[in-house]
Amino acid sequence: MRGNNCILNLLKVIDLLQRNSSNHCILEEGCERPFLGPSESFSCYNTRPISLYTKDGSLFSISNNTVFRVEKVEDDCVTLQALSSNGSNYTATGEFVTISPSCFCVIRCFPDT
Repeated sequence: MRGNNCILNLLKVIDLLQRNSSNHCILEEGCERPFLGPSESFSCYNTRPISLYTKDGSLFSISNNTVFRVEKVEDDCVTLQALSSNGSNYTATGEFVTISPSCFCVIRCFPDT
């Protein structure tokens, strides 16, 4: 059952990162900057879009949306919000689903947005 835990653990990390993300931009430079990486075109990120694949290799979808945002992780249940995508831009759809991570074997992460 170790494989089931790796998907759940990764979803927990994504949830924690998103909950701890700042909803406002901090334009600090130097050693106090609260993030790694370049800041030439500094952007604020609060979502790590993901796609999930079932054990038979099928891409999981809701209403033709295949990209999701982790909204909440409780025990072994995960609430996702479907995102509509237009290239690398994502929009929250307001459609939510609660899943069991044990039903999935692959998670694909997209660049933060």
